Amino acid sequence: MTLLTAESLVEPHLEKGSILIGGEPHVVHCHYYNHFLQTSIEDAEGIYPVEEVLVWTAQEVAHALFRNIFTKKGIHDFNQRKSLVESLYSSCGFGKISLQGITSEGGEISTPYEHYAYTYAATFPSRPKGKRGVAYFSQGYIAGAIEAIYDLPLGSIGSEQTACLTQGDPAVRWRFYRLSHLLPLSPSVQEGKAQTGTLVQPRDTRVPMAQIRDAVLGLPLNPDPDTGLIEAFGVVLTRLPGNYYTLISERHFQRMIQVVGEEVRQVVLDMLIESGHVCAFNTLGGIMQSAEWDAVVRPYLDTPEDWIYGISAVLPAIGWGIVECSQRPSAQAWNLCLRNWYETTALAALPSPALDHSPFAKGLFAGIMALVYKAGIAEKSLTFDGVLYRQLFQEGRIYETEFLESRLQGGEKDVLRARVGHV
Repeated sequence: MTLLTAESLVEPHLEKGSILIGGEPHVVHCHYYNHFLQTSIEDAEGIYPVEEVLVWTAQEVAHALFRNIFTKKGIHDFNQRKSLVESLYSSCGFGKISLQGITSEGGEISTPYEHYAYTYAATFPSRPKGKRGVAYFSQGYIAGAIEAIYDLPLGSIGSEQTACLTQGDPAVRWRFYRLSHLLPLSPSVQEGKAQTGTLVQPRDTRVPMAQIRDAVLGLPLNPDPDTGLIEAFGVVLTRLPGNYYTLISERHFQRMIQVVGEEVRQVVLDMLIESGHVCAFNTLGGIMQSAEWDAVVRPYLDTPEDWIYGISAVLPAIGWGIVECSQRPSAQAWNLCLRNWYETTALAALPSPALDHSPFAKGLFAGIMALVYKAGIAEKSLTFDGVLYRQLFQEGRIYETEFLESRLQGGEKDVLRARVGHV
């Protein structure tokens, strides 16, 4: 049997603005967003056991993802399954792992290259030995993969991280083991309540929306063969399951309200909104100053508004959904419609989600407006670091975003307005 390549498993769906791997929507994000969201959740470790959100959610997604691939592709040999997991792990930018010492009873895995740990250690001071390592996602992802490899029920494998680059260790290390009782995990929502739509071509711009989307889809996001990490657009990228981001946000929000009470609702919401704002500044800002942007998008940009159209065309190519500008944006306001927005689509599949809109979208589109109209990315080269972020937003976010319609409140689509106004 010819072994499948990880790249052959990537399935773009233009009519949804999504990218599926093993039936799971995958989205491109950078290490700044990954760390901001995870650290914000990890800060609650004294309030509830955060690993139940950060690790278990990854385990649920990986179990479904690999079970689907193995079943659909007819892969029954355990060693072939392990090789495919290792390949996909690197192809998505998570790092490098070897599962050859793993059995159905578990085992240990060690690697000097893991996305969260590697980028954290390169960016921040070492964490004290008393704190956990930061490789929560990989811990759960590998646990779920082991279950799928050996056809075990979801929740059969327990795990712990025993070493981390962030604590000065030379490698990340995890231990995996069979449990006598299943963990209380839930099957992945997979595509959720997916929508279809069309990437509309606005009449007031020469920015070719579909052409840009297709060109970005064709750009290779190849990991370094030695590290399994993807460095592009001035950041370190992952193609991570979108349901992971959505569900850790939802579950953190839910757990905080359950433990602390309703008074914490707005605090947590603002953190989730800020994660989208940080993502716009770093991930999308990096894209808009990249050589790829200059080659594919910049030739069509005549006005600041064209920059907004251009980045809107990129979003479905990285799996986030379809963005339609309802009217021409301006420095004062931007009305837009989202179809199959990945956060909404996953939340809509839950029986009773605590979130009634996408906080990530609120922060993201406010951040795009600030990049174009406040930071002036169309006119000058920017250095995306903490200094610039504080200079721009020390008095609060410059734009605020409101949902005029939400699928999570009974609407047919997500309709937003971003407008001037500190929050």
